[in-house]
Amino acid sequence: MLLVINTAFLTANLALKTNDKTILKDLDAKSKHSENVLKTIDSMCQEANIDILDVDSVAVVVGPGSFTGLRIGVAIAKALGCVKKQLNFISLSSLQFMAYIIAKKRLCNSNFACIINALSGKYFICKFDKNGNPVDEETMVEEDFVKSLNIPIFALLGDVKNFHVNEISLNCIDLLDFASIKDNQHEYVNIDVLLPKYIRPSQAEDSLLKKSKKM
Repeated sequence: MLLVINTAFLTANLALKTNDKTILKDLDAKSKHSENVLKTIDSMCQEANIDILDVDSVAVVVGPGSFTGLRIGVAIAKALGCVKKQLNFISLSSLQFMAYIIAKKRLCNSNFACIINALSGKYFICKFDKNGNPVDEETMVEEDFVKSLNIPIFALLGDVKNFHVNEISLNCIDLLDFASIKDNQHEYVNIDVLLPKYIRPSQAEDSLLKKSKKM
């Protein structure tokens, strides 16, 4: 049985796959993920007539994305791991998830880049081949760098407004498919390395770094 959690963005995606049932839930931007994700997972388990401890694997989107959202998803997964020691953990990249959708739906027949708005004129980015395999490391760049790219650029629907990009939407079905592939291939990670992928420092860390440079 597989539980998948994506709280990296304003809309949270949750999926539960049991031996005979698949349950998909979205929590929109108006929902407080910190208050409602666990409640929703509990209701999904009740609907599937299982106990949360019946779940064998938990896949969680670790980022990049919302600082708070990433912490929520990872914290829930780790909390479950503290209760069930034999739980398998699957770490999912936001950018690789986007690339999976593009490759699955054959939206591009060449190398492409996926970006996520990191605010303040910066973007999380990774380049992929046409099959959705990464060809470089995930990093954060300035807007001018993104604009200079000569390959197709994909972003989440409504996430980029200053220049033209190809837009895609995330959904529970694609999320479950993406996680299921990794589950079937036993691409598990240890609970100790299941961490949010921030890429950029938090606001507090950034302020501390700037302060130290002035000293």
